[in-house]
Amino acid sequence: KNNYPGLHIVEGSTRSDAVEEECRAGHQQMAKFMTILYLFLTSSMAASIPVVHAERNPPGIFVFGDSLSDVGNNNNMLDAFKANFPHYGVDFPGHRPTGRFTNGYNFIDMIAQLVGFSISPQAYASIGRAMEVLRGVNFASGGSGIAVKCVVDNVIKCITMEEQILNFRRTRVLLQPLLHNRVTHFISKSIFIITCGSNDLNGFFNDNFLNPTPPIDEYVSNLTSKFRDQLQELYNLGGRKFLIINVPAIGMIPTARALEPLKSLGLDFPKLLNGYAQMFNAAEETMLKELSSALPEMKYSIGNSYRAVLDVIEHPEEHGIKNVTSPCCGEVRFVTAVPPVEVIHCAPDAWLCSNRSEFVFWDNIHPTQGVIDYASNLFYSGGRDYAEPINVKQLVEMGSSGWGVPGNRGGVEAM
Repeated sequence: KNNYPGLHIVEGSTRSDAVEEECRAGHQQMAKFMTILYLFLTSSMAASIPVVHAERNPPGIFVFGDSLSDVGNNNNMLDAFKANFPHYGVDFPGHRPTGRFTNGYNFIDMIAQLVGFSISPQAYASIGRAMEVLRGVNFASGGSGIAVKCVVDNVIKCITMEEQILNFRRTRVLLQPLLHNRVTHFISKSIFIITCGSNDLNGFFNDNFLNPTPPIDEYVSNLTSKFRDQLQELYNLGGRKFLIINVPAIGMIPTARALEPLKSLGLDFPKLLNGYAQMFNAAEETMLKELSSALPEMKYSIGNSYRAVLDVIEHPEEHGIKNVTSPCCGEVRFVTAVPPVEVIHCAPDAWLCSNRSEFVFWDNIHPTQGVIDYASNLFYSGGRDYAEPINVKQLVEMGSSGWGVPGNRGGVEAM
C-alpha cells in the first residue's frame, strides 16, 4: 500500500492488492480481445499477401514499454491510463488525440522518421490489416514497466511487459504466412525499441516515501535482473538489435519538482529520485554489456534520455525554452496536506499554454514534442554522451544486407 496514494508521480501502481484470481481474470479479458484480433487478421491474410519487391533497412520496428512509447494501445481499455482526449495531440497531424502522451509526436515517431519510416508502427490493439505488421508493431502501454503490476483491485490499468512480449510472440506467428522462410531474417534486422523503468522507480519512491532507509540497492538489482530476463526472451524470439532509452531525470518532472518546498525540512525528494534513476541506468548499462557479450549477434544502443532532457533543463536559453518546471497542460501545486502535491491533469477543461515550444514538459510527467525531437536526434546520430556504445544510425547499419519485404515505409497513425 502506498504511503501517499494519489501522489501520482507514477503513471500506474507498482503494487497490486488484487488476489491472484483477479489478476488472472484481467489477463483472460485481454487474451480474449487479442484472440478475436488474431482470428480477424488470419482470416484476411489470403486477400492481402504482399508482392515482395524491395529492400529497406531496418525492415521493421518493434516497440515495448510505457507511455513514452505508447501510440494508443490503452485507448480501448475501460480503466487504463489514457491520452486519447484533448488536449493531447494538439500538435499531432490533424490536431487529434491518438493515445500518445504528449502534444504531438512521441519518441517512437521521431526515431521511426529518422530511420526512414513516416511514423511509429501501428499500435498492436489497432491493427486492422495483416500487411501492417510488416512495418513492425508498437506494443507499449502507458503505465507499464519492467515489474509494474497492471491489475489493481481487479481493474486493468495497463499492459504488462510480459503481456507485451506475449503479443510479440503472437505477431511472430502472423508474420509466417507473409514472409515464410524470411521471418527470422526480418526480425533479426528489425529494431527493438524499449522505454521502461521510470514507473518502477517512481512506484518504489511512493511505496517508501516515509522509509528513512529504503532498500533501493536490492530493488534496482532485482529490477535489472528482471529486465535482463525480458531482453533474453526477446532475443530468443529473434531480436538482435535493441535501442534501450534509459530512465530520464525523474526528479525534474513537475510532480517531483512540486515537492521542492520540503527541502527546507531537509527532504530533497527531486535529488533522491534523480539518484534512483542514475543508479538504475548504471546497473542497466552494466547488464547490457554482460548480456550482449553472452548472446551472439546481439547489438544495442542506449539512448541517454537522462542526459539529453537534463541538457534542456540546465541550458534552456540554448533551446528557446522559458519554462522548465511547470506543465504546459494542467497544473501541479504543492499543498500543506497529505499528499503534499495537487495535480490537475491534462484534460479538455485544463489550462493549456499557447507557447508549447517554450516548455520542457507537456503534462505533469511527459516532455513536449520539441524536447522529444531534440533527444531523439541525439540518440540517432549523437556521440557517446547521448548514445552508448553506438548510436541508432550505427545500430541500423550494422550487419546490413538485403532482404525482401514490401517497400512501403509508411506508418499507420493510431486512431
